[in-house]
Amino acid sequence: MSTKTKGLLSKLKLFYSSLKLYKKKLDQINQSQTILGHWIREKDELREKLVGEAGQLSQYVTELIGTDQFSTYVFGKPQSFNVWAMGLREEFDRLTAEALNTCIDYVLQAMGRLKSDIADGKRDAQTGQLLNKPDKSESEQSESITVKANWKAIEKEFGVTKNKFGRKINFISDNFRRNIIFRDVEQAFTLASCGFSKPAVILAGSVIEELLRIYLIYKNIKPNKDDFNGYIETCEQQGLLKDSISRVSHVVRQFRNLVHLSAEKN
Repeated sequence: MSTKTKGLLSKLKLFYSSLKLYKKKLDQINQSQTILGHWIREKDELREKLVGEAGQLSQYVTELIGTDQFSTYVFGKPQSFNVWAMGLREEFDRLTAEALNTCIDYVLQAMGRLKSDIADGKRDAQTGQLLNKPDKSESEQSESITVKANWKAIEKEFGVTKNKFGRKINFISDNFRRNIIFRDVEQAFTLASCGFSKPAVILAGSVIEELLRIYLIYKNIKPNKDDFNGYIETCEQQGLLKDSISRVSHVVRQFRNLVHLSAEKN
């Protein structure tokens, strides 16, 4: 059934219901001491149906929430996987169950975002496609060109594109917060390139602090203390920071502590 004959929101609702049913079937099989043949057949048929639907709908879910990855711990180390490949794989274990729950959450988030965008007139109610935006003003076009040029310079110096950086912070799903982080990273680089090291480090430090804070929330880990130092120490204790990154974070924190006018002479 094409998106044109049935609205995207309706398709996502049915997809969500099917994922929930599939999870229920897996739980029944996993908890039962006697595995019945018809349960296995129902599970396999539903999985085959979901794999096909995911091939069509997962791209819309990814566009709406901004990621198709989920992160978890494997043998004590954080790893990322494609949520659809892991959640709908044939083998069923802890990773599959965790990914499947994330699939369900992602579809629910996508439906919420789609409803909001349709209500705001940003997307077509039938296809879910973004509607044409009015032409940007001359100043907006100029700003857009400058931003692209700055990210090209960041890529040239550090080997990191904006898209690559965006994938690394996929634990942040809120578009407003993501855009603020993108903006502050770009502006910190611009300040540093122009020789304004003090405001560049202050701005970069605020980005690192916020990333660590949100990541600990995402991992459901309570920091030792609700400040920059506490976030760094907690991440170190949990094995979430490489030694080199940890040292950089400490340097930024220490520099920020010395940026007050009374202490700058030191």
